[in-house]
Amino acid sequence: MNIFTVLWQWLQTKRINVVVLMASSLFATIAVAEQFGPELSLAEAEGIALQADPMLNVIDARAQSLDESAVADGQLPDPKLNFSLFNYPTDTFSRTQEAITQLRFGLQQTIPRGDTLDLKSKRTSLQANSVRAKNADEELKLRSNVRKFWFETWYWVQAERILNKDMALFRQLVDITESQYAAGRQNQQDVIRAELEFGLLEDRLTSIKQKQEASRAELSKWLGKESLRDFPATLPTLPILPSRAELESAITTHPALRVFSAKIDMNRKSVAIAREAYKPAWTLGLNYGIRDGNNPDGSDRADFLAASVGIDLPLFTDKRQDRRLAAAQKLASAAQLEMDDKYAAMKSMLERDHVTWTRLSQRLKRYENTLIGQAVANSEASLLAYQNDSTDFATLMRAKITELNTNLKALRIHTDYAKAHARLLYLAGEQK
Repeated sequence: MNIFTVLWQWLQTKRINVVVLMASSLFATIAVAEQFGPELSLAEAEGIALQADPMLNVIDARAQSLDESAVADGQLPDPKLNFSLFNYPTDTFSRTQEAITQLRFGLQQTIPRGDTLDLKSKRTSLQANSVRAKNADEELKLRSNVRKFWFETWYWVQAERILNKDMALFRQLVDITESQYAAGRQNQQDVIRAELEFGLLEDRLTSIKQKQEASRAELSKWLGKESLRDFPATLPTLPILPSRAELESAITTHPALRVFSAKIDMNRKSVAIAREAYKPAWTLGLNYGIRDGNNPDGSDRADFLAASVGIDLPLFTDKRQDRRLAAAQKLASAAQLEMDDKYAAMKSMLERDHVTWTRLSQRLKRYENTLIGQAVANSEASLLAYQNDSTDFATLMRAKITELNTNLKALRIHTDYAKAHARLLYLAGEQK
């Protein structure tokens, strides 16, 4: 027998003034006005946040900049063109006076040590990969944060709706007890108890509104005024989680770890570059000398052509090359330790969130399959007993409060379950 049948039977007993008021509350559908426009879905909130975040575009621009730099880093230094005047006489300042006077044009090209250019180009490309991985991780974090505060705001919106609906009933209970007391069919304690419970619900509603406003404020960091819109009545369906083993495997290729992986490779290239510093650098030169004037026999003076090869010999390495190699090796070791620490933190996060997600799933099923139904049945039984004068008003109020608390607790568990699901999706590297 449901609560509506009980009320109808009670109506038949001619206790009209009590039943009509309670039935009007229980049968009424509370329409929540849309104060800020259409409902804000989770998918729309994510899209708005991703489009509005300037840092994602900034990071992507940095990656493109590094791609361009990688090409430039692999090129030889620009050749040097020089002009010089050799053996110019200062007595007559004539270029034809002396046979050794030359106007020289030279071209010089430096060739860096070993494979330094190729290694530098690859190191810059790895830096670009690290920035792209950071961009992917920032997008995942943004999506996860928006989900977190969207779910939290959704909970407080639904809690307000539930409480508003129940407050209408409790308001009627206050009116009923006052009416019954005036008619001499109720004692003053019931009136005070009803007014107290209603006052506590009003305070609880104020607290819920405060927390809802705070959650909307957090959401506004990404959504602006869109965070003020109404929320749907049900939670959206998130992508299905991979298995536990697949989640552990996904962590190893997560963008947050790829950032450090690329840094490790970058530092290994730096070590290789430091080793190339022990090899000689080369400088190639070509000069053409022009001579004016004639030889004693009247013939033109021949022009001169000169070629040169220079070698930079790294003979004293203890204060330069050795130190730079040691520094690069230390940085490579530090990058590996950073990655190990990040992996351990993400593994710990997976352990914690997966346990939370599993336990919340179990609790949610318990509430949906058993506890909510029992709370409703207890409330209906208390109402029936009160109508038959088998119980007192305090028991009826406790039953209604228990039903309200059970519904809010189930809502809280459902919300926390969705938030844990979203955190695991971040660890899985879910992009859509």
